[in-house]
Amino acid sequence: MKKSWLPITASVLTLSLTAACGSSGGGSTASPAAGSPGASQAAVEKAKLTFWTPLNPNALAVIKSLSELPMVGEWEKKTNVKWAFQHPSGTTTPDVVQQYGVMIASNNLPDAMLWNWANVQGSTAKMYNDGLIIKLNDLIDKYAPNLKKILEENPQVAKQIKSDNGDIYTMPHLRVGENGQYKTFSGMMLRKDWLEELGLQAPETIAEWETVLKAFKEKKNAIPFTSNKNYAIAQYDFAGAYGVSNSFYMNNGKVAFGPYQPAFKDYLETMQRWYKEGLIDPDFASNDSKTMDSKVSSGKAGAFFGYIGGTMGSLLPALQKEQPKANLVGVQYPVLNKGEEPKFVQATWEYDNVGTVITKSNKHPEETVKALDYLYGKEGSLLKNFGVEGQTYTMVNGQPKYTDLILKNPDNLPLGQAMAKYFIANYSFSGIDDDRYNDQYYQLQQQKDAVKLFAKYVNNAYSVLMPPISLTTDESKELAKIMTEVNTYLNEALTRTIMGVEKVENYAKVLEQLKKMNIDRAIEIQQAAVDRYNKR
Repeated sequence: MKKSWLPITASVLTLSLTAACGSSGGGSTASPAAGSPGASQAAVEKAKLTFWTPLNPNALAVIKSLSELPMVGEWEKKTNVKWAFQHPSGTTTPDVVQQYGVMIASNNLPDAMLWNWANVQGSTAKMYNDGLIIKLNDLIDKYAPNLKKILEENPQVAKQIKSDNGDIYTMPHLRVGENGQYKTFSGMMLRKDWLEELGLQAPETIAEWETVLKAFKEKKNAIPFTSNKNYAIAQYDFAGAYGVSNSFYMNNGKVAFGPYQPAFKDYLETMQRWYKEGLIDPDFASNDSKTMDSKVSSGKAGAFFGYIGGTMGSLLPALQKEQPKANLVGVQYPVLNKGEEPKFVQATWEYDNVGTVITKSNKHPEETVKALDYLYGKEGSLLKNFGVEGQTYTMVNGQPKYTDLILKNPDNLPLGQAMAKYFIANYSFSGIDDDRYNDQYYQLQQQKDAVKLFAKYVNNAYSVLMPPISLTTDESKELAKIMTEVNTYLNEALTRTIMGVEKVENYAKVLEQLKKMNIDRAIEIQQAAVDRYNKR
């Protein structure tokens, strides 16, 4: 979204991980359709399956159930399966987790569930050990030729979706394209028109960033850099320029915890000085997304972190309504010295820890796997990413192109919501993403330029990015206990330091407290999981 599932430190300027797109692969396979030669009566009858999954916010804005999607109706016809979707109410992670817990406690399980590190507690291995879900290795081998082909051709993907003992528990959401543009989708953004007006270049180093932010403050009387408090639990921000993360990361093959590193003090020193000099939004710790967006769209802020699709795609048009000559540009992740290449670049693994698990209550596991496998083939991937041909896309010179129902929606729906009303493309779900989706999702030239820029160093991220590890049940409990205490402490300590309430010179006390809170043990747990992952 590839990411640590633990909320880590509060920092003023942080980035988040979430989804990009990959290419399709394999052929399409479906259960025999009614009336087809040789089809048995069992195959002809539709398998009726319940599917529990939270609704993505874009979908929630326009539908009540995924059953309403024309794409789902076509999927059911192609695979001879009838889905009865169950969606928890509420949109926040605590709401979903609570309802998931109630469902599990009642032992009234659906046939399938979309598993997500963000909304289901514990690993899939734990779910299997608890008797909630089944293992899929044999079922994939026999009934999922499309996914099987992908795993055989991409051993790194197979490694990511397997548990430490080789078991597979999920039909995964995958990005298997070679194009780095679809593995990165967010970064720093600036007012390009202000840069041009002030005769400045897009900043690359911390020193250049400081020059730009000071100019925005002094010459434009603006909030130089604004932020959303929700980004304070994300992975990367200006800290990457100092060679550290705000969380767990890989340092020469070993797990490290950014705030526990000496270089983190240097990063805090810069952030405290910037805050004192008014280069950072004084409300960084309390801004919600609407407040931050308002500051950008009204022209009050000059720089911010954003998503290429949702942030730049919505804020630039809103900004230009008020200021027609306004413009935004994506800028590269910062470094300390000119010529250095950034490593702490937002990126995602091919498997983003989202996929469908099949529960022990499922009476039709073969049909379930067959139906899901359809989404990994050429035909199913088109359906998932573009919808029904003739309605939401047409083929032009062999390439799928969205119709005006999506690109110029008659109900004036935002692009993401228009997509979500008809098919599943702009959020994680079993199947594979298609590169050609993003080519059209990013409508503005500024978006197309930003994704190319952010992708330039995306491969550097894999030297520092935590791999998609699996924790044992005991490890998960122990780590959660440690990090809950650590996160609570750090959220307060770092915010106080950035705001100047605490001196940076006193950061040694923070390190001492982290040690008392067993951060070394937390690192040890993560390292053990990484070692197991490397042996898969």
